[in-house]
Amino acid sequence: MPIDKDEFESKHILSDLEKSVISFLKKTPTKAYTMREIMDGINIQTNFKDIWNAILSGAFLFGFSSILNDLANCGKIKMEIINGTYYYMAK
Repeated sequence: MPIDKDEFESKHILSDLEKSVISFLKKTPTKAYTMREIMDGINIQTNFKDIWNAILSGAFLFGFSSILNDLANCGKIKMEIINGTYYYMAK
């Protein structure tokens, strides 16, 4: 399967989830979003109704936060902390 030039040059092949995040942010390049807003925008739901779903959702939130930070660290998106809240936007 072919990859984009950016992926080739960065030596990082984006996952479908990473591509969804970038695509969502590029739709409104003049706005910055919190992690929760991005999750809502790409239709990711968490469930804390019982202990097992809470554990799984918590683990997912940690992983999703890591994905956003990795995308920012490799220059695919921008990240800023404003008043203690992380915001992400298209590069």
